[in-house]
Amino acid sequence: MKKLLILFVVATFVSCETKTIEVEKSGGVWHMGGDEQFPEGTSPKAVIGSESDLEIAMAFYSAYGDMELDKMVELSEDVVKFHPGDMAGVVDVDTSNTDFVSERQSTFKSIKRTMHNVTPIAVEGSENYTVVSINFTEEIEHKDGSSSSQHYFERIHVVNGKVNRVVQWMRPWE
Repeated sequence: MKKLLILFVVATFVSCETKTIEVEKSGGVWHMGGDEQFPEGTSPKAVIGSESDLEIAMAFYSAYGDMELDKMVELSEDVVKFHPGDMAGVVDVDTSNTDFVSERQSTFKSIKRTMHNVTPIAVEGSENYTVVSINFTEEIEHKDGSSSSQHYFERIHVVNGKVNRVVQWMRPWE
């Protein structure tokens, strides 16, 4: 009887098939250049971006929070397009120096950033372009003793290993 039971259990396990589950590796629609870029209404799909571009964006993010402006310059192209969350328009930031960021941080004593999530997204087929989306809270202690806190959604564009665009959206945290 034991042999029959063992034979039945072994036959059951041997006859089980391995179930393969396919995972979608790309999706969405990419309209970075507007509808003119893809006149037929199609676009390449979005995929998870490269780990090296993610590391560059995270180093840039950290350098701002740590007030290491020279490191930001090192990680950037010669000009970075900056879309600030606190004002309209786009600013072409000359990153051959730290003047722009120094001015923005001139009243800061310290910056504390709390990251909530990070997602690197790339265009299908691209090997040199990643947009890293970062959701975070920023608390600033000013030199005059006051403080402020904001919640940000920021997209850092990394092209050919350098940051070339930063787009921010923000709202008050408290």
